[in-house]
Amino acid sequence: MTQWPQIEDTAAELIAEARATTGIAIVDTDALEPLTVLLDSLRKTAQFTPDGAVVKRRYILRILRNRLRMQRDLAAHPEILDIELLPPLLIIAMPRTGSTKTQKVLAATGDFNALPYWMCLNPASESGIPNEDVRNRIADVQAYADWFNEASPDTKYGHPMAPHEPEEEAYIMNLSLRSRVLAGFANAADYVSWLGTQDMGAQYRYLYDTLKYLMWQGLADPAKPFLLKCVVNLGLEPEIRAAIPDVNIAVMHRNPVSVLPSASRLGTVFRAAFSDQAIDMSKNPSRHAFAMKRHLAHRTAHPDQAFHDICYDRVRTDISAIIDGLYTFAGVEPSADTLSNIARWEAENPQNKHGAWSYAATDFGFTDDDVRREFSTYIDWVHANNICDWR
Repeated sequence: MTQWPQIEDTAAELIAEARATTGIAIVDTDALEPLTVLLDSLRKTAQFTPDGAVVKRRYILRILRNRLRMQRDLAAHPEILDIELLPPLLIIAMPRTGSTKTQKVLAATGDFNALPYWMCLNPASESGIPNEDVRNRIADVQAYADWFNEASPDTKYGHPMAPHEPEEEAYIMNLSLRSRVLAGFANAADYVSWLGTQDMGAQYRYLYDTLKYLMWQGLADPAKPFLLKCVVNLGLEPEIRAAIPDVNIAVMHRNPVSVLPSASRLGTVFRAAFSDQAIDMSKNPSRHAFAMKRHLAHRTAHPDQAFHDICYDRVRTDISAIIDGLYTFAGVEPSADTLSNIARWEAENPQNKHGAWSYAATDFGFTDDDVRREFSTYIDWVHANNICDWR
């Protein structure tokens, strides 16, 4: 018997509770296996704090309620899946490469359908009627964000969370119950291993259906493409392109010697909201390098597929030129307000607006040389293709 707080419910019990609280009688059979694996894994290794266990249970119930509501609406309105979307613009990268800034600047232009945090966590309609009042959905996410920011206040230095801020579609992918992000805030090693036996395209098919569902609800403009950004996407390009037709993929690049300590620091503060457990980050260089190697292998095998590469240094110094290149790549026409909206966002969001933190590779059990060794092929590729100069 473990000595830390746990989520005691079985998967079947949580699924039944979601049915009872939504009043939706659908039996979500597809949720049973992945949820059982996840719960078993969390009980084995998560080491929750008392609050962490309670909030994680609520988080899982939120997922199950959203799944039921979406299933209800798709059953009543199968035409939702026939909705045609403009090709989304998807930003992929390792963490801490400037992808969040690029996403938020693009969202501020008003030229894209960005996904605010509340919509990622609560994408499903409560009523099943388009254009419903969404204040309850927003308030639920506000309460969660307030708790998270209090439970792990250092989060604000690396990735502050707020309901109306653009966020990663990973939270929508979580609703598939087949996403690595479900293990990102709490240790669930066996669940991650189980995912290695699964079709990882399921999370992207779920995402694409959800984007159509958001359009049906009146929460997106059919004349604009969706803006997506998620750091767990790197290396899963075949699954992404198979699920999301005509997706435009931009790739952020930053020296991994700078990336890995920063990403490791962010990982520790995410976990700290739910657990006091010490986290072994020493394998982060090899883990992230594995995803990058898959990405490069895919590009080598598919030279016909277009990617738009962006260097982090230019994001810091010339964001307007970066945005101009992205618009051309994605075939998006800027509006009359695009440049002024970018300038306003830049003025309102200086670097380290919420404060700064310090870290070094050795804080996490690896060295800069470890990173260079793991990423040597990638670093050579970046230099050979004149994307960045890290020499």
